Amino acid sequence: MGQGSKRWTVVNSSLHLGWPNRITIGRLLLIWPFALCLLYLDEPEQTWLRWLAVAIFGVMAFSDALDGYLARRLNDESVLGKFLDPLADKVLITVAVLILCVVGIHDTSGETGEGIRRLPTWVAAVAVGKDIVVSVGFAVVRLATGRIFIQPRLLGKCCTVVQLVMVLSVLVWLDLPVWLSWLPQVFWYAATALAVGAVCDYVRLGSRFMAAAAQTSRDQDGEAIDER
Repeated sequence: MGQGSKRWTVVNSSLHLGWPNRITIGRLLLIWPFALCLLYLDEPEQTWLRWLAVAIFGVMAFSDALDGYLARRLNDESVLGKFLDPLADKVLITVAVLILCVVGIHDTSGETGEGIRRLPTWVAAVAVGKDIVVSVGFAVVRLATGRIFIQPRLLGKCCTVVQLVMVLSVLVWLDLPVWLSWLPQVFWYAATALAVGAVCDYVRLGSRFMAAAAQTSRDQDGEAIDER
C-alpha cells in the first residue's frame, strides 16, 4: 500500500478459538440474563434484580479485562478476538441503553412524578446510532476494498468505557448519596459527546483507508499495464 500502509491494521480472515475468545463468547452469553434482569426493573420491590444485574455486569467487566490479559499473556490475539471483543461491548451497551430508556427503573424515592427513572431518549439514540454507523462503515469498507479493517482508536475505547460506567451509574442511581445523585447525568453527557467524536473519527479513518486502498489498486493496475 505504499509508505502509508503501516498505519493501517489489516487482518486476515482465519479464525481461532482460544481461551480469550471462549471467555468473550461467555461474556456475550451473559448479556441474555443481564437483559432479563433489566426488563423487570420498572416493577416495585425488584431491588434484588437490580443488584443481580450489577453483579452480572461486574462479571462481564472482569471477563473483559481477563480475555484481554490472556490474549496478551498467551500471545493468542486472533481475528475472531478482534471482532468478538468490540462486538460484545456493542451488544451490551445497545441492550442496556435501550432497556434503561424504554423500561427504566422503579423509583422508590418518589423524586420522579411517574415513579420511573429512565435514561434520556437522546442519550440512547446517540449510543445506538454510533454503533450502527461503525457497523455499517465496517461492512462498507469490507465490500469496497475486500479487506477486513479493524483499527482500535483511543477515542472509541474511551467512549466505550464511559458508556459502560454510565450504565453502571444508572443501575446504582437510587442508592447514590444525595451529593452524588448528579453523577449519572455527568456520565451520559460525557458518553454522548465521546460517541459523536468517535463517529467522526471512525468516518475519517475509514475514508482514508478506502482512499489508500483505491490508490494502491490504481498503482497495481498501472504496474500491470507497464509490464505488458
